[in-house]
Amino acid sequence: MPSPDPLIRRLIAGGPSSVATHAMLDVLSKPAFSRFIGRIAQAEVPSWLLRAVIDRYVAIYDVDLTDMRDPIDSFTSFDDFFGRLLKPGARPIDDRTNVVVSPVDGKILNFGRVSDGRIDQVKGRSYSLSELLGSETDAAHFADGHYITIYLSPRDYHRIHSPVDGKITRYQYTPGRLFPVNRLGVGNIDRLFAVNERLTTHITSALGDFAVVKVGATNVGMISVSYHEIRTNTGQKTAYDEKLKRKKAIGRGEQIGRFHLGSTVVLVSTRPDVKLLPHIELEAAVKLGQPIMAAPEAE
Repeated sequence: MPSPDPLIRRLIAGGPSSVATHAMLDVLSKPAFSRFIGRIAQAEVPSWLLRAVIDRYVAIYDVDLTDMRDPIDSFTSFDDFFGRLLKPGARPIDDRTNVVVSPVDGKILNFGRVSDGRIDQVKGRSYSLSELLGSETDAAHFADGHYITIYLSPRDYHRIHSPVDGKITRYQYTPGRLFPVNRLGVGNIDRLFAVNERLTTHITSALGDFAVVKVGATNVGMISVSYHEIRTNTGQKTAYDEKLKRKKAIGRGEQIGRFHLGSTVVLVSTRPDVKLLPHIELEAAVKLGQPIMAAPEAE
């Protein structure tokens, strides 16, 4: 698979403020570039070539295949492999009723309480919740909640699951750029997660309402969801917000979508008493189904 990662590593070494860095970020962020990569990833190729590409990818990114459900020879495209399913039971889902679980595998980039309508990106950089959600009304609804930002690296499992038992009520699509969401992008692009293309799933539950914000990035051919035919990065330039005609019941740990090549999820909650757990730390690895927030247990 073509990948800008080696070049990105050289740009990081050259300094975050270099002209070359910003010029390359501008090129990489154009949606047409990622659409092109997506088409390559989704193309069916001879099995020997696909196996060679997958083997190289696994070696470069140290991908753990022990929890993969299907054999490599069953895939017909790189995108099939990238969106590989897990073996049943590979990710135990915490079933305590007061707990919110991680919707993905990944690394924690940031977390905290929403403050003055803003979310931290990295130290010294923040962005507004209204920009992220595309709505002042939604920002007000989530203004007292907590958030956690989880980055999915190339080696991770790339499907997104529900953090709670609840009902999917609506989704929002917000067009935008596709800057890298790795260290280079996060450290150089102001309001990165509010600038990139996004697809947000809204879930209502006994633990409050949740916005599962799936953020596009360089090389992400598209984002898809399990409850609707919508696909991102199709050239659509108009934002829209759609309520489901029938709310879709979903259990914690059930799939709600997937990245067609990798990115980031920002999870935002409404209830101030549903707090992030003490073990949540910056740069810590987290797995789908592990507890990340909890409400006080009833006495």
